[in-house]
Amino acid sequence: MNWTDRSRVPALPGPSYRAGGPAAPARQTWGQFFAANRQLMLFTLLFLAGVLLGVVVYTLSHAVIGDELRTMLEVRPRPDTFQTGMSALFASCFSTILLLALLFLCGLSACGAPVAVLVPVFFGLGLGMSEAYYSAQGAAGVAVTALLVVPHYLIAAAALVLGGMEAVRMSLLFSRQILPGASMGGLWGDFKLYCVRFLAFLGLAFLAGVVDVGMRLLFAGLFQ
Repeated sequence: MNWTDRSRVPALPGPSYRAGGPAAPARQTWGQFFAANRQLMLFTLLFLAGVLLGVVVYTLSHAVIGDELRTMLEVRPRPDTFQTGMSALFASCFSTILLLALLFLCGLSACGAPVAVLVPVFFGLGLGMSEAYYSAQGAAGVAVTALLVVPHYLIAAAALVLGGMEAVRMSLLFSRQILPGASMGGLWGDFKLYCVRFLAFLGLAFLAGVVDVGMRLLFAGLFQ
């Protein structure tokens, strides 16, 4: 998170501050938070917009894609051996790791920022369609969504939202290199930080897979 320079925030006049009472500092604090984290807010809203779009797409076309979603989203059996557990972990992490790899490459391109912005929308689209499909199955579907879908999806979404922010930041740094009169080079430190942060996001993707497998071990037998 970025930190706001407090010297840029104008001091409130004495009478207005007293008239506002204790709520005035709270308003100032929230304003500083949103100003300092506007990019995080933007990417989170993009993800939520993708979720909403997924719900709308399923609502309008569930008769056409219902069979395909039933095949993809059926509750998978609990892994009962180490080998099946590792296979389930890899399958759960694969899509998130693939999207993180795409974001990493977008950050290394001067034109990658628009694609990086769309990745949270695409991931949210998948979550929205999954939630809509399971919720249409009744109370059991709502329980599946709450226990087997949302927990690991939110962790994976956090990795992709942060990865998208980082990819856009790095892509803009590269794009500034090609502007007229810009000095070339000087990005080695930023690139090392970029790699370290994406390793952390990869760890989040792995954690999402672990949560997915763990929740299936605990609850998948209830829905089969």
